[in-house]
Amino acid sequence: MSAVRGELPHVMDAAAVEALGNKVFDAANLLSDTARDAADRWLRLPEVFDVSDATIAVTMLDGPMTTATDFLEAMTKAQQVLVEFTMTTIPSLTRRREELAARIIEVNAQREAAQSALESSDAAYWSAYETDPASETTRRAGEAQTEATDAWRDADSAVGDLEADIRVFRLDLEAAEDFLASDLKAISGGDDPRGAFGAHLTISQTFWGESSSAYPGGPSTSTGLADSLRADLSTAVAHAISWLGTTDADAAKTWMEDHPDFASAVAFVDVNRAAELWNRFANTSTRDGDGAWSDGPLAQIFAVAPSAIGNLNGIPASAKDEFNRAELERMLAGDLTQEQREQLEGLRKVLDDSAKKPGPPVVMLSLSLETDDGSPRASIGFGDVDTADQITTLTHGIATDIAQLGEWSDSASAMQQQTAWELEKRGSSATNAVVVFMDWDSGGPGNVWGIERPDAGAERLAQSLRGYGVTNAGAQLDLGLHSLGTTMGTQMIADNPGLVDNAWLYGSAGVTPETAADLENQIRRGLITVHATHATDDIIADKGRMPASDHPENPLDIAGVQDFDSDGGWVKGYGDGVREWGMRVEGHNSQASEEPIYLWEGLEVEPYILLKWDDEAVGYLDPRSQSFKQTIVGLAESIVAADGVRK
Repeated sequence: MSAVRGELPHVMDAAAVEALGNKVFDAANLLSDTARDAADRWLRLPEVFDVSDATIAVTMLDGPMTTATDFLEAMTKAQQVLVEFTMTTIPSLTRRREELAARIIEVNAQREAAQSALESSDAAYWSAYETDPASETTRRAGEAQTEATDAWRDADSAVGDLEADIRVFRLDLEAAEDFLASDLKAISGGDDPRGAFGAHLTISQTFWGESSSAYPGGPSTSTGLADSLRADLSTAVAHAISWLGTTDADAAKTWMEDHPDFASAVAFVDVNRAAELWNRFANTSTRDGDGAWSDGPLAQIFAVAPSAIGNLNGIPASAKDEFNRAELERMLAGDLTQEQREQLEGLRKVLDDSAKKPGPPVVMLSLSLETDDGSPRASIGFGDVDTADQITTLTHGIATDIAQLGEWSDSASAMQQQTAWELEKRGSSATNAVVVFMDWDSGGPGNVWGIERPDAGAERLAQSLRGYGVTNAGAQLDLGLHSLGTTMGTQMIADNPGLVDNAWLYGSAGVTPETAADLENQIRRGLITVHATHATDDIIADKGRMPASDHPENPLDIAGVQDFDSDGGWVKGYGDGVREWGMRVEGHNSQASEEPIYLWEGLEVEPYILLKWDDEAVGYLDPRSQSFKQTIVGLAESIVAADGVRK
């Protein structure tokens, strides 16, 4: 076990909760005062108007007044619940968090010291042993080695105990928040409104926006809230892009500086609208003799806001690549944190190195800064994404960003080239491309049990795949998903039946019960084929499927999911011969890893204590692994079976 890595969840700020209670109370007071003022004005109308036989009108606002009063009483109770939570529960949770934070520093320091002492004593023992195995010095060194090993075990055990306490704290914090929510939900009042004549109001709005019929007497239509918001966002962003291409250049530049989140919103423009936008811009823009945009809206956007084109889904990959590379240089020329600069320079190095190697063309399909923490997000494709018969999208799990783009790109490049070779070997004319999708923020260990990050990533992934449907209609779309990426990707599949043909899941962090049911249904209907594997040495993946997780279901337990191997073995149909050996996956890592948690092989106690370590641990998407080679065979066979058949 490595040092403590669990992130402590944040406790709600007491002042913020108390302020929320005050806002709720103030809002209820305002509603009550407004209702009272309206009733007073209503009762004074006879001073101006004289209407015969209208005595019933005097009581018409009694019902709404009663509703407002009941609502005020309910919100007063809600304020009391929130205040009590800030005075009792939050201080207790805050103290526990502070104690755990202090223990993390102490336990990590003790383990580091024990690790260092163990390594020193081990070196001393072997030095003495090689000189004289039977000497007193060797005996004392062996005793010191044993004591150091015991101390290291105690320190390592303390790490495990603390990790367990952190998990308990996280569960207790979630339980406290759930209890608060339950208490607030139990409060009622003002939620049984009555009309002017005292009758209960039971009308509810089941649609968003206008309901209309396409023709007289025809059925009505309605738009759901999510669809309405998606359409509104798409329209607003498309209008903004058009404005950026036609307004004053300085104004466009200033607007982009004032709206740093705009680049990531561009991805959500409706893909068909994005295609129309690109075609309109391209038809009204010109290039100079060197091929650079020199006039028209694309020339201005390329100069001041290249991300407004580069992140559109539904336009040619070459166009996205051209504008995203310009955005990369624009970013590198600006003010960045050291971490942002290192990651973006690493991205540029991956692009430059890939261009020098033999193999498929490399295109940058997106580039933006994450809204939450400002971390760079990007996706790159290997192969001709716009013409390939098969597009496979690979994505990651927690604690992964473009700092790891190099190793993910190695896996993607190898997957593209090896699949192409397997297709050629099988006599197929089908072509393929592989995309590394790093557009989503998977968070860290503290986010692994939630569904919010995967849910947000699923929306972005779906939009990217829809874009391929415009630029490369009918291509077979496949997914390779690792760790929490399986949670994200399966959520996307559940929300978009028929969008994806095949999915390979590596070391899954679990899926939600609803997604599990949707996957089983889609598999049964023949809409998708799902493969999943979990290496025996992977002791981390199932931590994401703990009972308290939002996604506790193991995809291997879903009816119809096909299990494939990753523990080492022969892979039929791979390589030059009829089969080739695939190495055992040695942990939860996606690629080859030198992290200690994956290198640790255990202890050898006879005839002496010896720590056993690997030099390098094989990962799920390591080209040497059995899981990688089996995926290649599966990809090749799936497109061969559909060779020449486009959707």
